[in-house]
Amino acid sequence: MRHTLRMIVHCVGAVLLCAGVLASPADKPENSCSAQALNLERPAFMVVDAVVRGNRLLLPDYTSGLREVDLRTGKDLRSILPMGTQRGEVTGPQHLGCGSDRCVVFGDRYFWVFFDSKWRFLLEYPGMRSTASGQPLVFADRLVVYGIASQEATLGGGTPYLFIQYDDGEILPLQEYPASMPMAETIKRIHFQGIITGGLAALPDGGWVFVDPRSYSVYVFDNRDRLSKVWRGTNPRFRSPNWAASPPVHDPSGREAYSRWQLSQPLVKRPVVLGDDLLAFVVGLPDGTLSQRHELDIYRLSGEPVAIGLPIPGVTAGRLVTADADNRRLVLVGQETWEPSSTTTVWQVELPEVESLSQP
Repeated sequence: MRHTLRMIVHCVGAVLLCAGVLASPADKPENSCSAQALNLERPAFMVVDAVVRGNRLLLPDYTSGLREVDLRTGKDLRSILPMGTQRGEVTGPQHLGCGSDRCVVFGDRYFWVFFDSKWRFLLEYPGMRSTASGQPLVFADRLVVYGIASQEATLGGGTPYLFIQYDDGEILPLQEYPASMPMAETIKRIHFQGIITGGLAALPDGGWVFVDPRSYSVYVFDNRDRLSKVWRGTNPRFRSPNWAASPPVHDPSGREAYSRWQLSQPLVKRPVVLGDDLLAFVVGLPDGTLSQRHELDIYRLSGEPVAIGLPIPGVTAGRLVTADADNRRLVLVGQETWEPSSTTTVWQVELPEVESLSQP
């Protein structure tokens, strides 16, 4: 049954991607967002992921375990070092996803560890055939992962980058780089579809959304993982990456050149859900050699633009991730530079009323 689902998703996705609704550009409103910045008392090694629970920020920190930070003060409440029973400590937690009853940590030893809401150990899955590039979505019996799975997980021999990973270890690819793509080109895309671009968000009805940062294509899935809508973002400043100019990433000098190239491209961040029918996307735009300024795009779930290119004054960073949002607050976490930085900043962005944005 799972393999049948895979074939259906591939076929429907291919049709809708080519014939998807391209939302008409909206006039840029005069509104803007206001952002309040708070530097954490203790900076993270590198910002890779974050989850918000009320006034608590859960921050995977490669050198300090999983940290719980007070969003009102920037001070650590506690540090949790996730443990597994078979392989020991996850010494460098990189990604964190939390559902209603459990959380999962992806560590630098390439295995997943599940915990309940009080961080008591539930399950460890060490048979790694996948890695995460961003925050996974956690459901009762599966994860939805934006990352990389081994080619063994697909019948066609490609490299999956959007897939479902069931608790029994089975991987169901939804989208993948084709086996016919030269490895050098695949590697470029793997690096681009990484920590600070693209990603997933859960919908209130149990469905979910994926945004592909290469094209600003938005894929909406229902609560049975069936693709229901595809549309594209309409920010006029977005353009697809210039792959021909992307440098190879083989050593520290190559990584520096790559970060300079990536930050010169418009970067679409992980989507966030604003209520029952609104999605928001932070778009990073080049602002100097190794920094970006940021705008906010808001759409109906159908793809209808509500507000495009809302400025977020004061939010400039070399590395920025979207943590979470509710109807009026968006939480961003970032650092001044792409590489490890001496400062980690949390911005709590106050969003304008949607009704005012919808007025002509």
